[in-house]
Amino acid sequence: MTLSEIYLKAAEVIRTNGHYKGAYYGWGESGVGITLAPAECPVCTAGALSVAISGQPVPTSDEFDVVALDFARRTRLPFDLNWPTIAIGDWNDDPERTAADVIAALELAAKAAA
Repeated sequence: MTLSEIYLKAAEVIRTNGHYKGAYYGWGESGVGITLAPAECPVCTAGALSVAISGQPVPTSDEFDVVALDFARRTRLPFDLNWPTIAIGDWNDDPERTAADVIAALELAAKAAA
């Protein structure tokens, strides 16, 4: 999967699952008492990127590190080269950050990566 495809898929994950702050994902229910799988729950930006890459909201692959670094650079987030995920988390968790902001940033990154 290309970077552009990952970013577009992550934007779709936020649209579908919802946006979450404070952790990679938040437990949710389907509305009829069924507990959702982690990949179906609301996710943060990093969680959405991870779902796009591996199908799970908690990053576990080296590919995630490459994507996180690229996303942090493309969105001009201030970060130490060793910790772009923290910069993404801080940006995501800003009290004024909305799902629309995250989706727009992911779509802009996809366009730039194409």
